[in-house]
This record gives sequence, structure tokens and C-alpha cells, in this order.
Amino acid sequence: MSCNKIQPASITAELAAGSTASPYQYTVNISQRLCYPVCAAQVPVFMPQFSVVGSPVLLNTGLYGVTIQVQGTIDYIPCNGGCACTKSLPINQEFNIQIASATAPTAVTIAAGSTVNSIATAACQTCSRAFVSETPLAVTVTTA
Repeated sequence: MSCNKIQPASITAELAAGSTASPYQYTVNISQRLCYPVCAAQVPVFMPQFSVVGSPVLLNTGLYGVTIQVQGTIDYIPCNGGCACTKSLPINQEFNIQIASATAPTAVTIAAGSTVNSIATAACQTCSRAFVSETPLAVTVTTA
């Protein structure tokens, strides 16, 4: 993998079971392949910021699409003889969620809960490039 061309993060937002009205509860999972391997015991620091981009878009009767931007920097210390200094990998991406609303939303706000970060390793491995972050989001929809 070239460290000059980092692939975008994989971002998925899953609606929590039973979350059928505002505020909707989502779990946002961000997976990113790091340029350098990281020891699983030294979990990177990542504190994402989420914001709504634009206005909700009508997708179908009673169903709206909302674009959310996530920004932050993954700070980590490489392992396996890497330099002892901290490396950083910025994330600045958009992803979409869907919300149900009988009438057109006039505003959508989001509140992020506590983020949990980890390094995904295969059995018997102590280092990996697979970074995973999970953040709960509460999405509140205001209608006229």
C-alpha cells in the first residue's frame, strides 16, 4: 500500500432496532486502513466531529435523505520498528442516512455520543493497519 494514496474510510450508519421516531438512534462505524501498522494495545486517538450538510432531500413518500460530514484526525504510534513519533491520518468525508417523516423536515440536528476506537487484529497478531471506530448518533428531526 502506498502511503501517498490513502483510500477513503468505509463509513456505515445503522439505524438502531426500534428507532422509528425522532430522535433516531444510529451507530456510525468508520473503518480505515492505516498507512503503518499499530500495536493493538496502543489504540489510536480519534475524536470525530459530525455535522449535517445541506437540507434533507425527498427520496420517496415519507422518506428523506440526509448528508452528514465527519471530520477528524486519527493519531497513532506505528509498531514493528516504526519511528517513535505519532503519525496522523485526517478523515473528512460525507455519508448519507435515511429518515422517515410524514412531513418535510425543516431542520435536522445531530448529537454524537462517546466514540470507541480499536485496532482489528487477526488471531495471534499484535499489530494491524485495520482501524475501527464506532460512534452513536442521535438524529433529531424538526418539522413545520
